[in-house]
Amino acid sequence: MKFILASLLFIQFAWSKNFIPQSFTANFEESLISMATGKEKKSYGKIDYKYPGHVRFEITSPNPSLFVSNPQMSWYYVPPFIEGEVGQVTLQKTSKLPLTKFFDSMKNGLENSKLFTHTYAKQELVLNFKKEVQKEMTLKQVIFKASADAKLVQKMNDFEKITLIYVDGRKVNLKFTDFKEEVSFQPKQFEFTPPPKTKVIKD
Repeated sequence: MKFILASLLFIQFAWSKNFIPQSFTANFEESLISMATGKEKKSYGKIDYKYPGHVRFEITSPNPSLFVSNPQMSWYYVPPFIEGEVGQVTLQKTSKLPLTKFFDSMKNGLENSKLFTHTYAKQELVLNFKKEVQKEMTLKQVIFKASADAKLVQKMNDFEKITLIYVDGRKVNLKFTDFKEEVSFQPKQFEFTPPPKTKVIKD
Protein backbone atom coordinates (compact mmCIF):
# COMPACT_ATOMS: atom_id res chain seq x y z
CA MET A 1 0.00 0.00 0.00
CA LYS A 2 2.81 2.43 0.87
CA PHE A 3 4.42 1.71 -2.52
CA ILE A 4 1.17 2.40 -4.38
CA LEU A 5 0.60 5.70 -2.56
CA ALA A 6 4.19 6.79 -3.11
CA SER A 7 3.92 5.95 -6.81
CA LEU A 8 0.74 7.97 -7.20
CA LEU A 9 2.30 10.95 -5.45
CA PHE A 10 5.39 10.72 -7.66
CA ILE A 11 3.28 10.53 -10.84
CA GLN A 12 1.28 13.61 -9.87
CA PHE A 13 4.47 15.54 -9.04
CA ALA A 14 6.18 14.43 -12.26
CA TRP A 15 3.38 15.39 -14.63
CA SER A 16 2.59 18.66 -12.90
CA LYS A 17 6.13 19.93 -13.54
CA ASN A 18 5.69 19.22 -17.27
CA PHE A 19 2.04 20.18 -17.60
CA ILE A 20 2.87 22.87 -20.17
CA PRO A 21 5.92 22.29 -22.40
CA GLN A 22 8.76 24.78 -22.81
CA SER A 23 7.41 25.57 -26.28
CA PHE A 24 4.50 24.45 -28.43
CA THR A 25 2.48 25.23 -31.56
CA ALA A 26 -1.16 24.36 -32.23
CA ASN A 27 -4.22 25.25 -34.21
CA PHE A 28 -7.15 26.42 -32.12
CA GLU A 29 -10.87 26.97 -32.08
CA GLU A 30 -11.89 29.85 -29.82
CA SER A 31 -15.48 30.42 -28.80
CA LEU A 32 -16.63 33.50 -26.90
CA ILE A 33 -19.86 33.31 -24.94
CA SER A 34 -21.75 36.60 -25.27
CA MET A 35 -22.59 38.11 -21.88
CA ALA A 36 -25.65 39.79 -23.38
CA THR A 37 -27.19 36.95 -25.41
CA GLY A 38 -25.44 33.81 -24.20
CA LYS A 39 -24.69 32.90 -27.83
CA GLU A 40 -21.39 31.50 -29.03
CA LYS A 41 -19.11 33.35 -31.46
CA LYS A 42 -16.35 31.16 -32.91
CA SER A 43 -13.00 32.04 -34.43
CA TYR A 44 -10.09 29.95 -35.68
CA GLY A 45 -6.36 30.37 -35.84
CA LYS A 46 -2.93 29.28 -34.68
CA ILE A 47 -0.87 29.83 -31.53
CA ASP A 48 2.90 29.56 -31.01
CA TYR A 49 4.31 29.77 -27.48
CA LYS A 50 7.78 29.73 -25.95
CA TYR A 51 8.61 30.20 -22.29
CA PRO A 52 8.93 32.83 -20.95
CA GLY A 53 6.60 35.44 -22.39
CA HIS A 54 6.81 34.64 -26.12
CA VAL A 55 3.55 34.21 -27.99
CA ARG A 56 2.21 34.54 -31.50
CA PHE A 57 -1.59 34.37 -31.50
CA GLU A 58 -3.11 34.62 -34.97
CA ILE A 59 -6.81 34.58 -35.77
CA THR A 60 -7.26 33.54 -39.39
CA SER A 61 -11.08 33.57 -39.58
CA PRO A 62 -13.61 35.04 -39.59
CA ASN A 63 -11.94 38.36 -38.65
CA PRO A 64 -8.14 38.12 -39.12
CA SER A 65 -5.84 39.69 -36.54
CA LEU A 66 -2.42 39.00 -35.05
CA PHE A 67 -0.91 39.48 -31.61
CA VAL A 68 2.86 39.00 -31.24
CA SER A 69 4.72 39.45 -28.00
CA ASN A 70 8.19 38.88 -26.57
CA PRO A 71 9.62 40.05 -23.22
CA GLN A 72 10.48 43.49 -24.68
CA MET A 73 7.73 44.47 -27.15
CA SER A 74 4.26 43.54 -28.35
CA TRP A 75 2.38 44.17 -31.59
CA TYR A 76 -1.35 43.95 -32.29
CA TYR A 77 -2.02 43.99 -36.03
CA VAL A 78 -5.36 44.24 -37.82
CA PRO A 79 -5.04 43.91 -41.61
CA PRO A 80 -7.14 46.03 -43.99
CA PHE A 81 -10.57 44.70 -44.86
CA ILE A 82 -9.89 45.40 -48.53
CA GLU A 83 -6.51 44.72 -50.14
CA GLY A 84 -4.67 47.94 -50.86
CA GLU A 85 -6.25 49.89 -48.01
CA VAL A 86 -4.54 50.76 -44.72
CA GLY A 87 -4.14 48.25 -41.90
CA GLN A 88 -3.29 49.16 -38.32
CA VAL A 89 -0.70 47.99 -35.80
CA THR A 90 -0.47 48.97 -32.13
CA LEU A 91 3.01 48.87 -30.57
CA GLN A 92 3.75 48.93 -26.88
CA LYS A 93 6.23 47.68 -24.35
CA THR A 94 5.38 44.14 -23.49
CA SER A 95 1.86 43.72 -22.21
CA LYS A 96 1.15 40.02 -22.23
CA LEU A 97 -2.11 38.45 -23.18
CA PRO A 98 -3.79 36.91 -20.13
CA LEU A 99 -3.33 33.60 -21.92
CA THR A 100 0.45 34.14 -22.06
CA LYS A 101 0.58 35.08 -18.38
CA PHE A 102 -1.41 31.96 -17.66
CA PHE A 103 0.93 29.69 -19.63
CA ASP A 104 3.97 31.23 -17.92
CA SER A 105 2.39 30.78 -14.50
CA MET A 106 1.87 27.06 -15.17
CA LYS A 107 5.49 26.32 -16.08
CA ASN A 108 6.45 25.32 -12.54
CA GLY A 109 3.47 23.03 -12.12
CA LEU A 110 0.27 23.12 -10.12
CA GLU A 111 1.64 22.65 -6.65
CA ASN A 112 2.51 25.60 -4.39
CA SER A 113 1.60 28.21 -7.00
CA LYS A 114 1.71 31.83 -5.83
CA LEU A 115 -0.96 32.74 -8.39
CA PHE A 116 -3.73 30.17 -8.04
CA THR A 117 -5.15 27.22 -6.13
CA HIS A 118 -6.40 24.10 -7.87
CA THR A 119 -9.10 21.51 -7.27
CA TYR A 120 -10.46 18.47 -9.09
CA ALA A 121 -14.13 17.81 -9.81
CA LYS A 122 -14.49 14.52 -11.69
CA GLN A 123 -13.67 15.41 -15.31
CA GLU A 124 -12.52 18.94 -14.48
CA LEU A 125 -9.34 20.53 -13.20
CA VAL A 126 -10.24 23.97 -11.82
CA LEU A 127 -7.73 26.76 -11.23
CA ASN A 128 -8.88 29.68 -9.06
CA PHE A 129 -6.65 32.73 -9.27
CA LYS A 130 -5.91 34.50 -6.02
CA LYS A 131 -7.62 37.83 -5.41
CA GLU A 132 -4.38 39.82 -5.42
CA VAL A 133 -3.44 38.64 -8.95
CA GLN A 134 -6.85 38.67 -10.62
CA LYS A 135 -6.58 42.33 -11.58
CA GLU A 136 -3.17 41.91 -13.21
CA MET A 137 -4.07 38.64 -14.94
CA THR A 138 -7.67 39.73 -15.74
CA LEU A 139 -8.46 36.04 -15.17
CA LYS A 140 -10.63 34.73 -12.37
CA GLN A 141 -10.76 31.03 -13.15
CA VAL A 142 -9.57 28.45 -15.70
CA ILE A 143 -11.31 25.10 -16.14
CA PHE A 144 -9.74 22.13 -17.95
CA LYS A 145 -12.31 19.59 -19.17
CA ALA A 146 -11.24 15.97 -19.77
CA SER A 147 -13.09 13.00 -21.24
CA ALA A 148 -12.28 10.91 -18.14
CA ASP A 149 -11.06 11.52 -14.58
CA ALA A 150 -9.08 14.80 -14.71
CA LYS A 151 -6.62 13.51 -12.11
CA LEU A 152 -5.35 10.98 -14.63
CA VAL A 153 -4.57 13.54 -17.34
CA GLN A 154 -0.85 14.25 -17.52
CA LYS A 155 -0.52 17.17 -19.97
CA MET A 156 -2.47 20.25 -20.96
CA ASN A 157 -2.97 19.12 -24.56
CA ASP A 158 -4.64 15.90 -23.34
CA PHE A 159 -7.63 17.88 -22.09
CA GLU A 160 -10.56 18.29 -24.50
CA LYS A 161 -11.32 21.93 -23.71
CA ILE A 162 -10.01 24.89 -21.71
CA THR A 163 -12.44 27.52 -20.40
CA LEU A 164 -11.08 30.91 -19.37
CA ILE A 165 -13.35 32.96 -17.11
CA TYR A 166 -12.34 36.61 -16.90
CA VAL A 167 -12.85 39.02 -14.02
CA ASP A 168 -15.47 40.94 -16.02
CA GLY A 169 -17.53 37.77 -16.52
CA ARG A 170 -16.47 36.94 -20.09
CA LYS A 171 -16.13 33.25 -20.82
CA VAL A 172 -13.86 31.91 -23.58
CA ASN A 173 -13.50 28.28 -24.64
CA LEU A 174 -10.33 27.02 -26.34
CA LYS A 175 -9.80 23.74 -28.15
CA PHE A 176 -6.36 22.81 -29.52
CA THR A 177 -5.63 20.57 -32.51
CA ASP A 178 -2.39 19.50 -34.22
CA PHE A 179 -0.56 20.19 -30.96
CA LYS A 180 3.23 19.91 -31.23
CA GLU A 181 5.53 20.46 -28.25
CA GLU A 182 9.20 21.34 -27.78
CA VAL A 183 9.26 23.28 -31.05
CA SER A 184 12.36 25.13 -32.28
CA PHE A 185 11.11 28.46 -33.61
CA GLN A 186 12.91 30.78 -36.01
CA PRO A 187 14.55 33.81 -34.27
CA LYS A 188 12.05 36.27 -35.80
CA GLN A 189 8.94 34.23 -34.97
CA PHE A 190 8.09 36.46 -32.01
CA GLU A 191 8.71 39.78 -33.75
CA PHE A 192 6.54 41.65 -36.26
CA THR A 193 7.39 43.98 -39.14
CA PRO A 194 4.34 45.93 -40.32
CA PRO A 195 3.67 45.69 -44.06
CA PRO A 196 3.61 48.86 -46.22
CA LYS A 197 0.56 51.15 -45.84
CA THR A 198 0.09 50.27 -42.18
CA LYS A 199 -0.97 52.88 -39.66
CA VAL A 200 1.32 52.65 -36.62
CA ILE A 201 -0.01 53.52 -33.15
CA LYS A 202 2.36 53.68 -30.18
CA ASP A 203 0.59 53.03 -26.92
